[in-house]
Amino acid sequence: MIARIALRNALHDPRRFAASVAGVCFSVVLVLVQLGLFVGLARNSSQIVDRSPGDVWVVGRNTGNFQWGQPFPRRELYTVRTTAGVAWARELVVGWTQLRHPSGGMQQLEVVGFDVSSRVGAPWHVVAGDLDMLSIPGRVALDRSAADKVGAFELGDDREMLGRRVRIAAVTEGITSFTTVPFVFASLDTARSLTGYIGPDDTVYVVAGLAPGADLDRVVASLRARLPHLDVFDRASFSRHTRSYWMFETGMGVGFLLTSVLAIAVGTVIVSQAIYAATAEHLPEYGTQKAMGKGNAGLGTVVLWQAVLAALAGGLPGCLVGTLAVRAIQAHGLEAVLTPALIVITAATAVVAAVVAALTSIARVRRLDAALVFRA
Repeated sequence: MIARIALRNALHDPRRFAASVAGVCFSVVLVLVQLGLFVGLARNSSQIVDRSPGDVWVVGRNTGNFQWGQPFPRRELYTVRTTAGVAWARELVVGWTQLRHPSGGMQQLEVVGFDVSSRVGAPWHVVAGDLDMLSIPGRVALDRSAADKVGAFELGDDREMLGRRVRIAAVTEGITSFTTVPFVFASLDTARSLTGYIGPDDTVYVVAGLAPGADLDRVVASLRARLPHLDVFDRASFSRHTRSYWMFETGMGVGFLLTSVLAIAVGTVIVSQAIYAATAEHLPEYGTQKAMGKGNAGLGTVVLWQAVLAALAGGLPGCLVGTLAVRAIQAHGLEAVLTPALIVITAATAVVAAVVAALTSIARVRRLDAALVFRA
């Protein structure tokens, strides 16, 4: 009964109700796109950490994120290997280089050097070539998406990086950096030569795996005690550390979240104005209901249902359009993630925002004096 009255009131002015629905739909679409990009970029920033085997990461002191590792003496690799509870340890070299574009000019690349035999830190989606070939000096792997930055290439092509000629021995697909700087994967020695600033006695990361039955927290504590000049993280912590840096310390994530909040605020204001106008238009009816003994709770529920109907009518198509928008973003190679949980959270937020938007109108009905209905 209450829902039917609320629907009748909402549809009394179709254009006003349509404006409310459009406001909610717009807000939901924008929130889904922004949150999808936010989550996608966050995951992308730590993808190599997340996909690499190993339980512990040893990094240079005050390393803010995976992309900007600080070199430290390679001898610490052996310190990690001799720590109780560590089954194995491998090094990872991450740095930057310059590629000479075939048409002229230079393009920056992010170098990831890994132990070819163990594959720790290796690319995970190879579509052409063989990663074993990277053990040959001067062989590298590039992602197909890098063609936009380095020029079209094929397996076996040569390129010049930091004055050295390298050959593309493997091609990957779907391994992109959220910084838009392409990855180039290589062996440890080739990666050191391509950066020009990481020497043969230095490394950038040490990744370690635990022995069966070893306690992760205890091993991390032991490594921190043995390597007080370095930072030690478990894999999940270093992943969060990297995501937190890019999403919050750089202000990037704050921008996405602020846009989402503004979208919700805009939708709330639109719904609030429409509900308030509809409430004002039906004040005589509410006054009559009060005079007949209807309580504030019942009348407030009618107003509340109007807001919920607007949220549902705009939120459901908004979720559909937002999903299609995120899929379109993914099709263009941009990082965006959309999960069922994210859709549910966004839809629930739209309903809560609509309820908040109705509070002013509910307060107006509660203050209504029933005697006003009988005044001339």
